[in-house]
Amino acid sequence: MRRALAALAVAAAVLLPAGAASAHPLGNFTVNTYTGLRIQPDRVVVDLVVDMAEIPAVQARRVIDADGDGDVGDDEAAGYAARACPDAAAKIDLTVDGRPASLRATSADVTFPPGTAGLPTLRLTCALVADTAGQRSEREVELASAAFTDRVGWREITAVGDRTTIVSSNVRAVSTSGRLTAYPDDLLSSPPDQRTATVRARPGGPAAPEVAGAVPGARVAQPRGLDGATRSFTNLVARQQLTVAFGILAFGLAVGLGAIHAFAPGHGKTVMAAYLVGERGSLRQAAVIGLTVTATHTAGVLLLGVVLSASTTLAPETIYPWLGLASGLMLAGIGGGLLLRAVRRGPVLVAAGHSHDHSHGPGHSHHHHGHHDDERPVAWRSLVPLGLAGGMVPSPSAIVVLLGAIALGRAWFGVVLVIAYGLGMAVTLTGAGLLLVRARGVVEHRLSGRLASVAGALPLLTAGCIVAAGLFLALRGAAQL
Repeated sequence: MRRALAALAVAAAVLLPAGAASAHPLGNFTVNTYTGLRIQPDRVVVDLVVDMAEIPAVQARRVIDADGDGDVGDDEAAGYAARACPDAAAKIDLTVDGRPASLRATSADVTFPPGTAGLPTLRLTCALVADTAGQRSEREVELASAAFTDRVGWREITAVGDRTTIVSSNVRAVSTSGRLTAYPDDLLSSPPDQRTATVRARPGGPAAPEVAGAVPGARVAQPRGLDGATRSFTNLVARQQLTVAFGILAFGLAVGLGAIHAFAPGHGKTVMAAYLVGERGSLRQAAVIGLTVTATHTAGVLLLGVVLSASTTLAPETIYPWLGLASGLMLAGIGGGLLLRAVRRGPVLVAAGHSHDHSHGPGHSHHHHGHHDDERPVAWRSLVPLGLAGGMVPSPSAIVVLLGAIALGRAWFGVVLVIAYGLGMAVTLTGAGLLLVRARGVVEHRLSGRLASVAGALPLLTAGCIVAAGLFLALRGAAQL
Protein backbone atom coordinates (compact mmCIF):
# COMPACT_ATOMS: atom_id res chain seq x y z
CA MET A 1 0.00 0.00 0.00
CA ARG A 2 2.75 2.43 0.96
CA ARG A 3 4.65 1.67 -2.23
CA ALA A 4 1.56 2.35 -4.32
CA LEU A 5 0.95 5.68 -2.61
CA ALA A 6 4.59 6.68 -2.94
CA ALA A 7 4.43 5.78 -6.63
CA LEU A 8 1.46 8.12 -7.05
CA ALA A 9 3.42 10.99 -5.52
CA VAL A 10 6.39 10.26 -7.78
CA ALA A 11 4.12 10.05 -10.81
CA ALA A 12 2.57 13.39 -9.95
CA ALA A 13 5.99 14.99 -9.60
CA VAL A 14 7.09 13.59 -12.96
CA LEU A 15 3.95 14.41 -14.89
CA LEU A 16 3.44 17.93 -13.58
CA PRO A 17 4.86 20.88 -15.54
CA ALA A 18 8.57 21.38 -15.08
CA GLY A 19 9.52 24.24 -12.80
CA ALA A 20 6.19 24.32 -10.97
CA ALA A 21 6.40 26.71 -8.04
CA SER A 22 6.40 25.47 -4.46
CA ALA A 23 3.90 26.49 -1.84
CA HIS A 24 4.86 29.39 0.38
CA PRO A 25 7.10 28.07 3.18
CA LEU A 26 5.02 29.82 5.85
CA GLY A 27 1.65 28.74 4.48
CA ASN A 28 -0.80 29.96 1.87
CA PHE A 29 -2.57 32.39 4.24
CA THR A 30 0.37 34.49 5.44
CA VAL A 31 1.28 38.15 4.94
CA ASN A 32 4.93 38.67 5.93
CA THR A 33 6.76 41.94 6.53
CA TYR A 34 10.36 43.08 6.77
CA THR A 35 11.18 46.57 8.06
CA GLY A 36 14.77 47.73 7.73
CA LEU A 37 15.83 50.87 9.62
CA ARG A 38 18.80 52.82 8.25
CA ILE A 39 19.79 55.69 10.52
CA GLN A 40 21.59 58.56 8.82
CA PRO A 41 22.87 61.85 10.33
CA ASP A 42 19.98 63.91 8.97
CA ARG A 43 17.23 61.39 8.26
CA VAL A 44 15.88 57.89 8.92
CA VAL A 45 15.25 55.58 5.96
CA VAL A 46 12.84 52.67 6.26
CA ASP A 47 12.99 49.75 3.82
CA LEU A 48 9.58 48.07 3.95
CA VAL A 49 9.01 44.75 2.18
CA VAL A 50 5.69 42.89 2.17
CA ASP A 51 5.46 39.26 1.01
CA MET A 52 1.91 37.97 0.53
CA ALA A 53 1.31 34.25 0.07
CA GLU A 54 -1.14 32.90 -2.50
CA ILE A 55 -4.54 33.46 -0.86
CA PRO A 56 -4.05 37.06 0.37
CA ALA A 57 -2.35 37.83 -2.95
CA VAL A 58 -5.42 36.64 -4.85
CA GLN A 59 -7.62 38.84 -2.66
CA ALA A 60 -5.31 41.84 -3.14
CA ARG A 61 -5.20 41.39 -6.92
CA ARG A 62 -8.98 41.54 -6.99
CA VAL A 63 -8.70 45.07 -5.54
CA ILE A 64 -5.78 46.01 -7.80
CA ASP A 65 -7.69 44.93 -10.93
CA ALA A 66 -9.57 48.21 -11.24
CA ASP A 67 -11.24 47.44 -14.58
CA GLY A 68 -12.29 43.94 -13.47
CA ASP A 69 -10.95 42.20 -16.57
CA GLY A 70 -9.18 39.50 -14.53
CA ASP A 71 -5.71 40.77 -15.41
CA VAL A 72 -3.48 43.23 -13.54
CA GLY A 73 -1.83 45.62 -15.99
CA ASP A 74 1.31 47.65 -15.38
CA ASP A 75 -0.65 50.83 -14.72
CA GLU A 76 -2.94 49.07 -12.23
CA ALA A 77 0.06 47.56 -10.42
CA ALA A 78 1.86 50.92 -10.28
CA GLY A 79 -1.27 52.62 -9.00
CA TYR A 80 -1.64 50.04 -6.24
CA ALA A 81 1.99 50.44 -5.12
CA ALA A 82 1.64 54.24 -5.17
CA ARG A 83 -1.36 53.96 -2.82
CA ALA A 84 -0.15 51.10 -0.63
CA CYS A 85 3.21 52.58 0.38
CA PRO A 86 1.87 55.92 1.72
CA ASP A 87 -0.88 53.99 3.52
CA ALA A 88 1.77 51.79 5.12
CA ALA A 89 3.87 54.85 6.07
CA ALA A 90 0.88 56.29 7.91
CA LYS A 91 0.70 53.10 10.02
CA ILE A 92 4.34 53.28 11.14
CA ASP A 93 5.01 55.46 14.18
CA LEU A 94 8.56 56.82 14.20
CA THR A 95 10.02 59.03 16.91
CA VAL A 96 13.49 60.58 17.24
CA ASP A 97 14.41 61.56 20.79
CA GLY A 98 10.74 61.38 21.68
CA ARG A 99 9.57 63.68 18.87
CA PRO A 100 7.36 62.27 16.08
CA ALA A 101 9.00 62.00 12.66
CA SER A 102 6.70 61.76 9.66
CA LEU A 103 7.54 59.15 7.03
CA ARG A 104 6.93 59.74 3.32
CA ALA A 105 7.18 57.26 0.44
CA THR A 106 9.97 57.99 -2.05
CA SER A 107 9.59 54.86 -4.18
CA ALA A 108 7.12 52.00 -4.50
CA ASP A 109 7.15 48.78 -6.49
CA VAL A 110 5.03 45.63 -6.65
CA THR A 111 5.69 42.30 -8.38
CA PHE A 112 3.80 39.01 -8.53
CA PRO A 113 6.20 36.05 -8.19
CA PRO A 114 4.63 32.70 -9.16
CA GLY A 115 3.19 30.60 -6.34
CA THR A 116 1.56 27.20 -6.24
CA ALA A 117 -1.53 25.95 -8.13
CA GLY A 118 -1.01 28.59 -10.81
CA LEU A 119 -1.64 31.36 -8.30
CA PRO A 120 0.69 34.36 -7.92
CA THR A 121 2.15 35.69 -4.70
CA LEU A 122 2.68 39.43 -4.13
CA ARG A 123 5.84 41.34 -3.17
CA LEU A 124 5.52 45.03 -2.32
CA THR A 125 8.65 47.13 -1.73
CA CYS A 126 8.48 50.64 -0.27
CA ALA A 127 11.26 53.15 0.44
CA LEU A 128 10.15 55.48 3.24
CA VAL A 129 12.06 58.51 4.53
CA ALA A 130 11.73 60.78 7.57
CA ASP A 131 13.82 63.97 7.66
CA THR A 132 15.40 64.85 10.99
CA ALA A 133 17.57 67.68 12.25
CA GLY A 134 21.31 67.28 11.75
CA GLN A 135 22.66 64.87 14.35
CA ARG A 136 25.28 66.30 16.71
CA SER A 137 25.09 63.82 19.58
CA GLU A 138 23.74 60.40 20.45
CA ARG A 139 20.04 60.04 19.68
CA GLU A 140 17.30 57.47 20.23
CA VAL A 141 15.10 56.23 17.40
CA GLU A 142 11.91 54.28 18.16
CA LEU A 143 9.65 52.55 15.64
CA ALA A 144 6.27 50.83 16.03
CA SER A 145 4.68 49.32 12.95
CA ALA A 146 1.06 48.36 12.34
CA ALA A 147 1.52 48.10 8.55
CA PHE A 148 0.21 44.82 7.11
CA THR A 149 0.04 43.22 10.55
CA ASP A 150 -3.63 42.20 10.47
CA ARG A 151 -2.79 38.74 9.05
CA VAL A 152 -0.62 35.98 10.46
CA GLY A 153 2.95 35.87 9.23
CA TRP A 154 6.61 36.68 9.68
CA ARG A 155 7.42 40.08 11.24
CA GLU A 156 11.07 41.13 11.14
CA ILE A 157 12.86 44.40 11.89
CA THR A 158 16.56 45.25 11.47
CA ALA A 159 18.58 48.42 12.11
CA VAL A 160 21.95 49.63 10.78
CA GLY A 161 23.89 52.85 10.99
CA ASP A 162 24.70 54.79 7.80
CA ARG A 163 27.48 57.25 8.57
CA THR A 164 26.34 56.76 12.15
CA THR A 165 27.27 54.08 14.70
CA ILE A 166 24.71 51.94 16.49
CA VAL A 167 25.33 52.16 20.24
CA SER A 168 22.49 49.88 21.33
CA SER A 169 19.61 48.10 19.59
CA ASN A 170 16.97 45.51 20.46
CA VAL A 171 16.85 44.22 16.85
CA ARG A 172 19.36 42.52 14.59
CA ALA A 173 21.55 44.27 12.04
CA VAL A 174 21.14 41.56 9.37
CA SER A 175 17.89 40.07 8.10
CA THR A 176 17.56 36.38 8.93
CA SER A 177 15.25 35.92 5.95
CA GLY A 178 17.23 37.91 3.37
CA ARG A 179 14.41 40.48 3.20
CA LEU A 180 11.77 37.75 2.96
CA THR A 181 13.54 35.78 0.24
CA ALA A 182 14.99 32.86 2.22
CA TYR A 183 13.06 31.79 5.31
CA PRO A 184 15.24 29.67 7.63
CA ASP A 185 13.94 26.16 8.33
CA ASP A 186 14.44 26.38 12.07
CA LEU A 187 12.20 29.45 12.41
CA LEU A 188 9.21 28.33 10.32
CA SER A 189 7.40 26.80 13.29
CA SER A 190 7.89 29.93 15.42
CA PRO A 191 8.44 32.92 13.10
CA PRO A 192 9.53 36.24 14.61
CA ASP A 193 6.85 38.77 15.52
CA GLN A 194 8.81 42.01 15.81
CA ARG A 195 6.67 45.12 15.54
CA THR A 196 8.74 47.60 17.56
CA ALA A 197 12.38 48.64 17.69
CA THR A 198 14.44 50.94 19.89
CA VAL A 199 17.86 52.00 18.61
CA ARG A 200 20.47 54.44 19.92
CA ALA A 201 23.02 55.84 17.45
CA ARG A 202 25.82 58.40 17.54
CA PRO A 203 27.31 60.43 14.68
CA GLY A 204 30.16 59.01 12.63
CA GLY A 205 30.77 55.68 11.02
CA PRO A 206 30.97 53.95 7.64
CA ALA A 207 28.30 54.22 4.97
CA ALA A 208 25.79 51.38 4.81
CA PRO A 209 24.68 49.69 1.59
CA GLU A 210 21.44 51.01 0.15
CA VAL A 211 19.58 47.69 0.47
CA ALA A 212 20.78 44.68 2.44
CA GLY A 213 20.92 41.48 0.44
CA ALA A 214 20.16 37.91 1.37
CA VAL A 215 21.97 36.26 4.27
CA PRO A 216 25.06 34.37 3.03
CA GLY A 217 24.34 30.67 2.85
CA ALA A 218 20.61 31.07 3.45
CA ARG A 219 18.25 28.99 1.37
CA VAL A 220 14.55 29.00 0.67
CA ALA A 221 12.82 26.61 3.04
CA GLN A 222 10.94 23.78 1.39
CA PRO A 223 8.05 21.82 2.90
CA ARG A 224 9.03 18.36 4.09
CA GLY A 225 7.48 14.92 4.54
CA LEU A 226 3.93 14.45 3.30
CA ASP A 227 3.87 18.09 2.16
CA GLY A 228 5.67 16.89 -0.96
CA ALA A 229 2.44 15.12 -1.93
CA THR A 230 0.54 18.30 -1.07
CA ARG A 231 2.65 20.31 -3.51
CA SER A 232 1.99 17.69 -6.20
CA PHE A 233 -1.73 18.06 -5.59
CA THR A 234 -1.76 21.86 -5.75
CA ASN A 235 0.28 21.83 -8.96
CA LEU A 236 -2.23 19.61 -10.76
CA VAL A 237 -4.47 22.59 -11.43
CA ALA A 238 -1.67 24.70 -12.94
CA ARG A 239 -1.39 22.59 -16.09
CA GLN A 240 -1.68 24.99 -19.01
CA GLN A 241 -3.09 22.49 -21.54
CA LEU A 242 -5.98 20.52 -20.15
CA THR A 243 -6.78 17.43 -22.22
CA VAL A 244 -9.19 14.59 -21.55
CA ALA A 245 -6.29 12.20 -20.95
CA PHE A 246 -4.64 14.53 -18.46
CA GLY A 247 -8.00 15.20 -16.77
CA ILE A 248 -8.49 11.47 -16.17
CA LEU A 249 -4.92 11.10 -14.98
CA ALA A 250 -5.25 14.14 -12.70
CA PHE A 251 -8.42 12.68 -11.17
CA GLY A 252 -6.64 9.43 -10.36
CA LEU A 253 -3.61 11.25 -8.96
CA ALA A 254 -5.84 13.48 -6.81
CA VAL A 255 -7.49 10.37 -5.34
CA GLY A 256 -4.09 8.89 -4.54
CA LEU A 257 -2.72 12.13 -3.12
CA GLY A 258 -5.83 12.54 -0.98
CA ALA A 259 -5.21 9.06 0.40
CA ILE A 260 -1.63 10.07 1.24
CA HIS A 261 -2.83 13.30 2.87
CA ALA A 262 -5.17 11.35 5.15
CA PHE A 263 -2.12 9.72 6.74
CA ALA A 264 -1.02 13.14 8.03
CA PRO A 265 -1.96 14.12 11.62
CA GLY A 266 -5.58 15.11 12.09
CA HIS A 267 -8.74 14.00 10.26
CA GLY A 268 -10.08 12.35 13.41
CA LYS A 269 -8.20 9.07 12.98
CA THR A 270 -7.25 8.92 16.67
CA VAL A 271 -10.79 9.68 17.78
CA MET A 272 -12.21 7.18 15.30
CA ALA A 273 -9.80 4.53 16.63
CA ALA A 274 -10.79 5.27 20.23
CA TYR A 275 -14.49 4.97 19.38
CA LEU A 276 -14.22 1.76 17.37
CA VAL A 277 -12.08 0.02 19.99
CA GLY A 278 -13.91 1.25 23.07
CA GLU A 279 -17.47 0.99 21.76
CA ARG A 280 -17.02 -2.22 19.77
CA GLY A 281 -17.94 -0.44 16.55
CA SER A 282 -18.97 -2.42 13.49
CA LEU A 283 -17.60 -2.39 9.96
CA ARG A 284 -20.56 -0.32 8.84
CA GLN A 285 -20.01 2.22 11.61
CA ALA A 286 -16.35 2.55 10.63
CA ALA A 287 -17.40 3.31 7.06
CA VAL A 288 -20.00 5.85 8.22
CA ILE A 289 -17.45 7.75 10.33
CA GLY A 290 -14.83 7.78 7.55
CA LEU A 291 -17.30 8.91 4.90
CA THR A 292 -18.78 11.61 7.17
CA VAL A 293 -15.32 13.02 7.90
CA THR A 294 -14.60 13.15 4.17
CA ALA A 295 -17.96 14.65 3.20
CA THR A 296 -17.65 17.35 5.87
CA HIS A 297 -14.07 18.16 4.84
CA THR A 298 -14.95 18.39 1.14
CA ALA A 299 -18.03 20.53 1.77
CA GLY A 300 -15.96 22.85 3.98
CA VAL A 301 -13.33 23.26 1.25
CA LEU A 302 -15.94 24.08 -1.38
CA LEU A 303 -17.81 26.54 0.87
CA LEU A 304 -14.71 28.37 2.10
CA GLY A 305 -13.22 28.42 -1.39
CA VAL A 306 -16.34 30.06 -2.84
CA VAL A 307 -16.44 32.62 -0.02
CA LEU A 308 -12.76 33.49 -0.46
CA SER A 309 -13.12 33.81 -4.22
CA ALA A 310 -15.75 36.51 -3.68
CA SER A 311 -14.14 38.32 -0.73
CA THR A 312 -11.25 40.77 -0.61
CA THR A 313 -11.08 41.16 3.17
CA LEU A 314 -11.89 37.79 4.74
CA ALA A 315 -8.81 36.37 6.49
CA PRO A 316 -9.07 32.55 6.49
CA GLU A 317 -6.68 32.25 9.42
CA THR A 318 -9.30 33.95 11.60
CA ILE A 319 -11.82 31.23 10.73
CA TYR A 320 -9.62 28.20 11.42
CA PRO A 321 -9.29 28.80 15.21
CA TRP A 322 -13.08 29.00 15.50
CA LEU A 323 -13.46 25.78 13.51
CA GLY A 324 -10.86 24.12 15.72
CA LEU A 325 -12.66 25.34 18.84
CA ALA A 326 -16.04 24.11 17.58
CA SER A 327 -14.56 20.76 16.53
CA GLY A 328 -12.89 20.30 19.92
CA LEU A 329 -15.99 21.19 21.90
CA MET A 330 -18.07 18.82 19.79
CA LEU A 331 -15.60 15.98 20.35
CA ALA A 332 -15.42 16.72 24.08
CA GLY A 333 -19.22 16.61 24.24
CA ILE A 334 -19.36 13.30 22.37
CA GLY A 335 -16.63 11.86 24.56
CA GLY A 336 -18.44 13.09 27.67
CA GLY A 337 -21.58 11.28 26.57
CA LEU A 338 -19.64 8.08 25.94
CA LEU A 339 -17.88 8.47 29.29
CA LEU A 340 -21.19 8.84 31.13
CA ARG A 341 -22.54 5.81 29.29
CA ALA A 342 -19.47 3.75 30.19
CA VAL A 343 -19.76 4.71 33.88
CA ARG A 344 -23.45 3.81 34.00
CA ARG A 345 -23.05 0.37 32.47
CA GLY A 346 -19.95 -0.51 34.48
CA PRO A 347 -16.98 -2.61 33.29
CA VAL A 348 -17.65 -4.78 30.25
CA LEU A 349 -16.31 -8.27 30.81
CA VAL A 350 -14.56 -9.60 27.73
CA ALA A 351 -13.71 -13.29 27.58
CA ALA A 352 -12.18 -15.07 24.64
CA GLY A 353 -14.61 -17.34 22.89
CA HIS A 354 -17.72 -15.80 24.50
CA SER A 355 -18.65 -13.37 21.80
CA HIS A 356 -20.96 -15.10 19.39
CA ASP A 357 -24.08 -14.83 17.28
CA HIS A 358 -27.26 -16.90 17.53
CA SER A 359 -29.40 -16.91 14.46
CA HIS A 360 -33.07 -17.82 14.79
CA GLY A 361 -34.23 -17.25 11.31
CA PRO A 362 -34.60 -14.02 9.29
CA GLY A 363 -34.69 -10.91 11.49
CA HIS A 364 -33.92 -12.87 14.67
CA SER A 365 -30.17 -12.63 15.01
CA HIS A 366 -28.86 -11.96 18.53
CA HIS A 367 -25.31 -10.86 19.38
CA HIS A 368 -23.92 -11.43 22.86
CA HIS A 369 -20.79 -10.00 24.48
CA GLY A 370 -19.85 -11.60 27.81
CA HIS A 371 -22.22 -10.74 30.64
CA HIS A 372 -23.98 -7.67 29.25
CA ASP A 373 -26.63 -9.04 26.93
CA ASP A 374 -28.85 -6.02 27.61
CA GLU A 375 -26.16 -3.56 26.52
CA ARG A 376 -27.41 -1.25 23.78
CA PRO A 377 -25.09 -0.06 20.99
CA VAL A 378 -24.34 3.61 20.46
CA ALA A 379 -27.05 5.26 18.37
CA TRP A 380 -26.24 5.87 14.71
CA ARG A 381 -27.07 9.54 15.14
CA SER A 382 -24.00 9.89 17.38
CA LEU A 383 -21.71 8.70 14.58
CA VAL A 384 -22.47 11.64 12.29
CA PRO A 385 -21.41 14.31 14.85
CA LEU A 386 -18.22 12.31 15.39
CA GLY A 387 -17.47 12.46 11.67
CA LEU A 388 -18.45 16.13 11.47
CA ALA A 389 -16.04 17.01 14.24
CA GLY A 390 -13.24 15.07 12.55
CA GLY A 391 -13.64 16.80 9.18
CA MET A 392 -14.68 20.29 10.24
CA VAL A 393 -11.31 21.96 9.50
CA PRO A 394 -10.77 22.08 5.69
CA SER A 395 -7.37 21.47 4.10
CA PRO A 396 -5.63 24.74 3.04
CA SER A 397 -4.03 22.98 0.07
CA ALA A 398 -7.44 21.91 -1.25
CA ILE A 399 -8.67 25.50 -0.92
CA VAL A 400 -5.62 26.72 -2.86
CA VAL A 401 -6.40 24.23 -5.64
CA LEU A 402 -9.98 25.47 -5.87
CA LEU A 403 -8.93 29.13 -5.91
CA GLY A 404 -6.26 28.39 -8.51
CA ALA A 405 -8.82 26.72 -10.75
CA ILE A 406 -11.22 29.64 -10.35
CA ALA A 407 -8.43 32.11 -11.19
CA LEU A 408 -7.60 30.13 -14.35
CA GLY A 409 -11.26 29.97 -15.40
CA ARG A 410 -11.52 26.27 -14.60
CA ALA A 411 -13.68 26.27 -11.50
CA TRP A 412 -15.27 22.96 -12.54
CA PHE A 413 -11.85 21.30 -12.73
CA GLY A 414 -10.99 22.54 -9.24
CA VAL A 415 -14.26 21.11 -7.88
CA VAL A 416 -13.53 17.76 -9.55
CA LEU A 417 -10.02 17.65 -8.07
CA VAL A 418 -11.28 18.56 -4.59
CA ILE A 419 -13.92 15.81 -4.77
CA ALA A 420 -11.31 13.32 -6.01
CA TYR A 421 -9.03 14.37 -3.17
CA GLY A 422 -11.88 13.75 -0.74
CA LEU A 423 -12.49 10.30 -2.23
CA GLY A 424 -8.87 9.43 -1.59
CA MET A 425 -9.22 10.55 2.01
CA ALA A 426 -12.37 8.42 2.33
CA VAL A 427 -10.52 5.34 1.12
CA THR A 428 -7.77 5.80 3.70
CA LEU A 429 -10.02 6.70 6.64
CA THR A 430 -12.55 3.96 5.95
CA GLY A 431 -9.77 1.44 5.38
CA ALA A 432 -8.17 2.42 8.67
CA GLY A 433 -11.50 1.97 10.43
CA LEU A 434 -12.04 -1.47 8.90
CA LEU A 435 -8.55 -2.57 9.96
CA LEU A 436 -9.25 -1.35 13.50
CA VAL A 437 -12.46 -3.35 13.68
CA ARG A 438 -10.67 -6.47 12.43
CA ALA A 439 -7.77 -5.96 14.82
CA ARG A 440 -9.98 -5.37 17.85
CA GLY A 441 -10.79 -9.05 18.19
CA VAL A 442 -7.09 -9.89 18.35
CA VAL A 443 -6.56 -7.20 21.01
CA GLU A 444 -9.46 -8.44 23.11
CA HIS A 445 -8.20 -12.02 22.85
CA ARG A 446 -4.76 -10.97 24.10
CA LEU A 447 -6.28 -8.90 26.91
CA SER A 448 -8.54 -11.74 28.11
CA GLY A 449 -7.56 -13.78 31.11
CA ARG A 450 -5.09 -11.99 33.34
CA LEU A 451 -5.76 -8.61 31.71
CA ALA A 452 -9.54 -9.00 31.52
CA SER A 453 -10.00 -6.03 33.82
CA VAL A 454 -8.09 -3.85 31.35
CA ALA A 455 -10.26 -5.06 28.50
CA GLY A 456 -13.38 -4.38 30.52
CA ALA A 457 -12.25 -0.82 31.16
CA LEU A 458 -11.62 -0.05 27.47
CA PRO A 459 -14.90 1.88 26.96
CA LEU A 460 -14.04 4.09 29.93
CA LEU A 461 -10.44 4.62 28.78
CA THR A 462 -11.28 5.36 25.17
CA ALA A 463 -14.10 7.75 26.10
CA GLY A 464 -11.59 9.59 28.27
CA CYS A 465 -9.20 9.77 25.31
CA ILE A 466 -11.93 11.35 23.15
CA VAL A 467 -12.68 13.93 25.85
CA ALA A 468 -8.97 14.72 26.21
CA ALA A 469 -8.50 15.06 22.44
CA GLY A 470 -11.52 17.35 22.20
CA LEU A 471 -10.36 19.58 25.04
CA PHE A 472 -6.89 19.81 23.52
CA LEU A 473 -8.28 20.91 20.15
CA ALA A 474 -10.66 23.37 21.81
CA LEU A 475 -7.90 24.93 23.93
CA ARG A 476 -5.57 25.16 20.93
CA GLY A 477 -8.27 26.88 18.89
CA ALA A 478 -9.11 29.26 21.75
CA ALA A 479 -5.44 30.17 22.16
CA GLN A 480 -5.28 31.23 18.50
CA LEU A 481 -8.31 33.54 18.66
